[in-house]
Amino acid sequence: MKLLSVKQARAIWLIQLVDLNPRGLNLVALIPPITKKYKFQQFPIQPEELGFGKEIKEIKFSGGSFQKDAQHDISIDLTLYNDGLVVDTRSSTEDSDSFLNEFLNWISMEFDLVPYQEVLRSKLYHSELWVKTDKSLNTLNPKLENFAKRLTSLIVGHNHHPILFETYGISFWTNPTITLPPGPFKFERAEGVPFNENRYYSAAPLQTDVHIEMLEELENILSR
Repeated sequence: MKLLSVKQARAIWLIQLVDLNPRGLNLVALIPPITKKYKFQQFPIQPEELGFGKEIKEIKFSGGSFQKDAQHDISIDLTLYNDGLVVDTRSSTEDSDSFLNEFLNWISMEFDLVPYQEVLRSKLYHSELWVKTDKSLNTLNPKLENFAKRLTSLIVGHNHHPILFETYGISFWTNPTITLPPGPFKFERAEGVPFNENRYYSAAPLQTDVHIEMLEELENILSR
């Protein structure tokens, strides 16, 4: 399995923002230093966008830059909610975690807030990748290939005949009755891309490195 690119690497840290600020400090003062420190290109500027502590309010910062190490700056988007923080990168969920760790430690010291480690409830992840493999999903079961051939034989009168059908994707879901279920694991051909390019899209509620491990495990299954 060859990783082509990371479409999205999202880290979600569940924290009640009011618990970071038990003394009720005016957190609107955070906006300018956050924008400046991380060079966000888009940030809240209207009063109604600065609704800390109000219900169903989100505060978005986008197009920012985070210095991952001495040689690399990565692009970041940050969204604050009453019950947590969401960060998106296009590198890895590890980088998204690193940013949140730095960000929350910094605002805690800069604005005398509660250390986030004392109020962090949990961490969630969402990973979307573009990958390449020459393994076919038909190998999961020979009957799938026969079914696809049968389906192909039934399509007639099409301008591009013969049309070849193939197993397009698989997915794994949790029971929909679960409260706040994690997202599905998906592996499917990239939409609008010729089959011979062997380009696939995959999404998973996992950290990026674990997501890649699971895709390699899937490739091994397809190789048998």
